[in-house]
Amino acid sequence: MAKTSAIDSDLLIGFALDLFEEHAGDNLDEPDLNYYLEQCDSAAAVELVSAFNDWQEVADLTQDQLDNDYIEVRIGLMEDDEFDLIYARVLLRANQKQLDEFSQIKWKR
Repeated sequence: MAKTSAIDSDLLIGFALDLFEEHAGDNLDEPDLNYYLEQCDSAAAVELVSAFNDWQEVADLTQDQLDNDYIEVRIGLMEDDEFDLIYARVLLRANQKQLDEFSQIKWKR
């Protein structure tokens, strides 16, 4: 993962959640969105993880860049302390300070 000293986890999670809320209605099918909304209070979860290499095809980034400069925020539902459903994976720069600097989202399909 990108150097943890450069990461403001709360800020990046906030950016990811803002993007999710803004675009979920256009990118999730209605049953998925409705199920997420029904379960949100009891099972919603957010996780900050290393950026997976499958971002290379979307964002034209090298694995070295992904490892050192980017993070991924997963948004979904938890069951038994594990992600049961991931509705969005949001790629952000690890040192990002503004929401509109950079973002890529992979939605549940």
